Amino acid sequence: MLQEFLTYIHEGSLVHKDETTLLAVSGGVDSVVMSSLFYGAKLKFAIAHCNFGLRGEASQEDERLVEALAQQYQVDFYRQSFDVRTYAEEKKLSIQMAARELRYQWFGRLLEKYAFGKLATAHHQSDSIETFLLHLTKGTGIAGLHGILPKRGKLIRPLLFADKAMILHYAQERGLVWREDSSNRKNNYQRNLIRNKVIPLLKTINPNLEATFKITMEKISQAQAVFNTHVAGIKEKLIRFQSPDYYVAIQSIKDEPWAPIVAFELLQPFGFNFFQIKALLAHPQQSGKMLIAEAYKLTVDRDRWVISPHPAQSSSSIAISAATKSLKVGEQRLRCAVIPYAKYVISPQATVAAFDLMRLTFPLTLRKWCPGDFFYPLGMQQRKKLSDFLIDLKVPMHVKERVHVVTSSDKIAWVVGYRIDDRFKITERTQAVYEIRLL
Repeated sequence: MLQEFLTYIHEGSLVHKDETTLLAVSGGVDSVVMSSLFYGAKLKFAIAHCNFGLRGEASQEDERLVEALAQQYQVDFYRQSFDVRTYAEEKKLSIQMAARELRYQWFGRLLEKYAFGKLATAHHQSDSIETFLLHLTKGTGIAGLHGILPKRGKLIRPLLFADKAMILHYAQERGLVWREDSSNRKNNYQRNLIRNKVIPLLKTINPNLEATFKITMEKISQAQAVFNTHVAGIKEKLIRFQSPDYYVAIQSIKDEPWAPIVAFELLQPFGFNFFQIKALLAHPQQSGKMLIAEAYKLTVDRDRWVISPHPAQSSSSIAISAATKSLKVGEQRLRCAVIPYAKYVISPQATVAAFDLMRLTFPLTLRKWCPGDFFYPLGMQQRKKLSDFLIDLKVPMHVKERVHVVTSSDKIAWVVGYRIDDRFKITERTQAVYEIRLL
């Protein structure tokens, strides 16, 4: 098994001899065998153990065994105790998910503090099958069907070449000592149910289940690589980023039979699910229709989809004093200056607002526009609703929500980036210009 281990980590470039790997060791047979293989391969490593205190004295015995293992191999040993139940209640998580979050947070801190090259966990081939079946049962895309990956960032799984029977045989042959977690025999966890009930039943159909699954997951992984390459090419053609929005030219693929799954892969990072996207594709040109995710929203704008971050929920305003030099609004910055009229050159750009300083009352206020707002657009003597003004300019809905105004004594002086109010314009009688530039 040592030779197979060496071949596997070499072919996958999982471990480099000049780096130290942090091994996550629970005291169970899998992680004990992983430690033995690292030692036998003469690789540099340290051992980390999480004590969740969920099994009373048995948890303490687990910790003592792992500490003894670190002493036997003469490597650094790190331990940490966690109050999992309290954390689970606070975060509204299951005990398993809470324990997972706590241990990986701690592992991350150790990796950073001691500059370990990798973090190794003892997941093996049988764990990968369980993950496959769990994802398949709950519903998944192609990414959920390749099982556990051997490498993700600094996290590696160097035992994925071996099944449980191979690991047990190695441990027994070497006379290794390990701890059995009694909770693994209970079926109150979904993974345990699959391990203890489903897989043995499947083996009555196919006794070589592990070998068959290994080949199947390799095929799926390769198919995923082809799929990802295809999606990446489509993404490059379809998605354009113009801060802070993403524009998706969905029209070019909407009629393809594979459009829902490709659109899902494109939009999944923004938090949209497959069912939302499939329903939207059924009516792709319903302009103004929206999908809402946690951090983003999608708006149908004619023949494209616009993905925008949710606007800030705060309705707070920002005061602009006569001494203000610059301030930030959303992703952009405003620069303010007082300039003598004799030296001022009027800019035709809508991103530059020039006011007669004497017509302004400070402090000015910068805020988002509101329904009911009105102003006198430059060159007009009649007031206009701001909502109508934006409609006339065909400002898309996702942009409209980010429009700000600068007010003076509750009168709109500037629709930022669009038009100033005629009442505040500079004239031949102006002595000083107050300029605001949108950068």
